[in-house]
Amino acid sequence: MPANSRKFLLLFAILAFAFAYRIMLILWESYPPGADIGLHNSVMHSINLSGSTDFLWNNYQMGGGLSLTFPGYHIFLSQVVFFTGLPDFLAHTVVVAFFSTLIVGCAFLITRKMWSESAAFVVAFLFAASRFDIEMLFWGGYPNVVTLALIPLILYLFLQRERFSMPIFLVTTSLLSAALFLTHTLSALVFDGTVLIVVVFASLFSKKIGVTKTKLALWFVPLFLGALFVLPFLVNAAPAFLANARATADVADINSALLSTRILPWEILLPLAGCTVLFFLYSKEYNRKFLALPAVLLTLWILVPVAFTQGYLVGFYTDYNRFLYFVILPVIVLISVVIDHAATFFSRVSDTYLSVTRESWLTSKTTRQLAPHLTRKNLYAGFALASLLFCFLIVPLFVTPWQAEPMQSFYQVMNDPGYEAIEWAKLSTSTEAVFVSDALYGWWLGGFAQRPTLSAVDPQFLSLAREFDPGKAAKNLLDTDYVIDNGLIQVREDGGYIGRHNPMLLAKLNWTYFPYDFLNFNNDETTVFLTEGKVKRSFDLSQLQVTDMHIETEPDNSSASIYVVRGNYLFSCIQIATVYKGSQFVNLSIAFEPSAENVGLNWANVIFKTKGDPIDRGNTVGFFDAGGKVLGQLIFNEGQPKFYKGGPSLLYTFSNNSEAKFEIWASAFSVSDTLTTLNDQQTLARLSTTMSENLASYLKKAQGLDLDVFDYKATLSEWNISYVAIRNSEIIPKFASDPAFSLLFINNEVAVFNVK
Repeated sequence: MPANSRKFLLLFAILAFAFAYRIMLILWESYPPGADIGLHNSVMHSINLSGSTDFLWNNYQMGGGLSLTFPGYHIFLSQVVFFTGLPDFLAHTVVVAFFSTLIVGCAFLITRKMWSESAAFVVAFLFAASRFDIEMLFWGGYPNVVTLALIPLILYLFLQRERFSMPIFLVTTSLLSAALFLTHTLSALVFDGTVLIVVVFASLFSKKIGVTKTKLALWFVPLFLGALFVLPFLVNAAPAFLANARATADVADINSALLSTRILPWEILLPLAGCTVLFFLYSKEYNRKFLALPAVLLTLWILVPVAFTQGYLVGFYTDYNRFLYFVILPVIVLISVVIDHAATFFSRVSDTYLSVTRESWLTSKTTRQLAPHLTRKNLYAGFALASLLFCFLIVPLFVTPWQAEPMQSFYQVMNDPGYEAIEWAKLSTSTEAVFVSDALYGWWLGGFAQRPTLSAVDPQFLSLAREFDPGKAAKNLLDTDYVIDNGLIQVREDGGYIGRHNPMLLAKLNWTYFPYDFLNFNNDETTVFLTEGKVKRSFDLSQLQVTDMHIETEPDNSSASIYVVRGNYLFSCIQIATVYKGSQFVNLSIAFEPSAENVGLNWANVIFKTKGDPIDRGNTVGFFDAGGKVLGQLIFNEGQPKFYKGGPSLLYTFSNNSEAKFEIWASAFSVSDTLTTLNDQQTLARLSTTMSENLASYLKKAQGLDLDVFDYKATLSEWNISYVAIRNSEIIPKFASDPAFSLLFINNEVAVFNVK
């Protein structure tokens, strides 16, 4: 077989393996993993609705509204579904696996052009099992996969300009650029930034690099023409982007969450930036000079995304982790060049050594039979194969099937019972019915059932200001019944239908957007002992029937209170949690009132959970969490309990009174800005002083933020919610016991409640 045919067959085999490998991993558990596939399906079906198409509107995601998800991938996918009739999730799988495999082919082409054909085959082998590429398929970054194939393809055509006529070159690269601009915003930004910096830098050193400025300037033309092709869409999108940026309050929350969770550490970025020096060193070996266009392009291909990860320093906020995906190709190219160069050196040295010592080792029949196979080419192949096996098994940039399976399971959202619930929703509910579900399942529900869905998505995964409020509403609704937040402390109350958070206090930490659940009371663990005549009885609060449950806010917004009233034929219990504007402390009060004669209250035992270690000071008790740097404090204003560290618990005695009441002022707050664990004696002494100061000033109120109040019934009405789809079995009893909901569908994965 001719050498070129063997090379073509080898490349085809690598590409076929890469495609089959991706299909196998995506469909490992029948359904594609990840939640973003639901988002992409909702975009596709919004585009396919009859009537005029609005590419900036999504009918299903977060209840429906403005969408800034660029539609290039979804337009292409809708055509695939139309012509093939494939089920939606299978069409996604085939299309995205194809483009992911195209990355392998593009990596081969650009490496062969820049370095050598042998290095290009090593790149193809490595990219066939690229961890980051495959992980992106798992979490559902499908448009990004498409653009990660388009970027090296366009750059390869830039480098191969002399092989095409000018019209063919401009038309091809311009259409590919237009497709990139129409498919993924972040990719377009990185691509444009990289091309701009490469052209400027290479132009400054054009004589040393050996590329004319005219040839470099020609790289700008396809970018301009590509933008011109999609200009009508970009013109419509620009006002939407600006309007989104002006929604400062919600965007501020999203940005704070991003800064808390998505900033990349320098332990990753510095090695990435430092490894670019190797491009120039190997350029001397392959291109006979340090400063060559391949070295410049690959170096800036890494440095530009690394620079974008620091965008928060200049007010540019996005998911910085995604910039890592753009540097994977040049990093794997570098690894391949290292392997190729090392294998070439090893084979040359070994061949020379074997030739010089030929007479000394050709002394047996075995060595004489082996000698014809110890060629420089075979030695190269053996070393390269050993290096590839080492990379696949040891280097974390690559993933084997046994490593991919737990990763795929980590991102897996859907199974047969989950999809059964989606089919039920699609067939049994109105097309305008609004659903609520968790972050992952909710995107599948909206995209595949084609129902407007509020998904409980954390802010750092949102890109639109209009998505923040529905995401927050869904998250609260699936967690609790009432929330009051004054910016200093947050209270969550599950109400009377479930004994879990009754209430829970969450501290606001200094270094993260997310509050820290620190102190939790539970109705199942608050027990009341009484006598009915001479008969002794005991009840925990969850055994009492709920008679009233509501939230009240003062007209001037100075305070908000959560009322939960329960009772039976013997007595009633009135629980009130009040949060004040500008106050670190929350007032918690419990009152017991008899409902029958001859009822005497003996005592109440309140068991609670906390993440801190106790500090007992008599009329106040503290709890310090050294790891979280959080101090919790209980101040006993009315009624002095006995404090037991073992529970911990508070025991109130009532001396057989007919009525009883006790009151606690509670708080939890950060005591340090440092991230180091605080457990020294000096810190403990300072905490004791802080508790004493709080004891004298807990009633003081400072100027503060307005109260943020969540009432689940008001939220149901405000968002016109029709159904709640729940996968968390712990929270199902809260809805099952609440007369505001009725169960319509349930299997071993999903319960769907109708809002009455």
